Amino acid sequence: MSNQQIIEKATMTLASLQTGGLMNPTQASKFIRMLQETPTILKDSRVIPMDHDTQKIEKIGFGQRILRPGQEDVALTKEQRAVPTTSTVNLNAKEVIAEINITYDTLENNIEGQSLKDTLMQQIVERAAVDIEELLVNGDKDSNDPFLAQINGMRKNTKSHIVDAELQPISRGLFKRGYKAIPAKYIRVPQDYRFYTSPGNQIEWMDSVADRQTGLGDSAVQGGRSSAFGVPVTGIANMQPYEHSDGETDVSEIILTHPKNIITGFSRNIRIEVDKDIRARKFIIVLTAKLDSVYEEEDAVSKIINVKEM
Repeated sequence: MSNQQIIEKATMTLASLQTGGLMNPTQASKFIRMLQETPTILKDSRVIPMDHDTQKIEKIGFGQRILRPGQEDVALTKEQRAVPTTSTVNLNAKEVIAEINITYDTLENNIEGQSLKDTLMQQIVERAAVDIEELLVNGDKDSNDPFLAQINGMRKNTKSHIVDAELQPISRGLFKRGYKAIPAKYIRVPQDYRFYTSPGNQIEWMDSVADRQTGLGDSAVQGGRSSAFGVPVTGIANMQPYEHSDGETDVSEIILTHPKNIITGFSRNIRIEVDKDIRARKFIIVLTAKLDSVYEEEDAVSKIINVKEM
């Protein structure tokens, strides 16, 4: 196949990526599902397709006992009747954009026939999922990084239950403090929760567990999932260490929450558009999406700060 034929084939193949603007609901849902299938925190969180850029999520629940002693022929008084607590969570999607440039030379050297479109889409989704995870974890409206300043992420949104490790390394005692910081009414099934931390802290904890002369220690050495007080400890690539105010480096955090307590909203206004620059001899693929992330119940989250990585 000649170079010209390759370019012509690529033109037709890439053109099929283009949605002509907005993706239709089916295309948008498929794109979101592909993002969710990528092994990032998106896979764990509760993903909600948003019909508009802003959306309210209604919450309803009972924060106290609803059962009363029963007595035949006697109805409950007004004071004894249970009244649910209601509130709302607001999602305000912010736009993110990616531009991918593919030169003719790259296509000529890496043509994949009919699979070119699928390969490119998969690579775009995989990279976008990693970037979105970075925003969901490290988003901070006060950040100097324009990308991270779009929204407040998990680290910034955790405010109610903070445990200061005071530069102590990861330990059973720190996990216990983080666990006990959350009101007991929330943690009904510990194994459904997650301690999210940096990959370095996860390895340190696995190494600590591996020192035990037990089957659990053997499992940790072989890469099995380690846990603390019944809660799995999960490393997040984008939860990287930072420099402490006193100059100490390699300091990180641990966040305890139920994965489905992390709500990620995606507006259905997702676009993939393709153009060709014949002067620069390249194809241009532009992806735009809108998203936001909040905790459904921030009171059910704790954060251990200033954890020193060994």
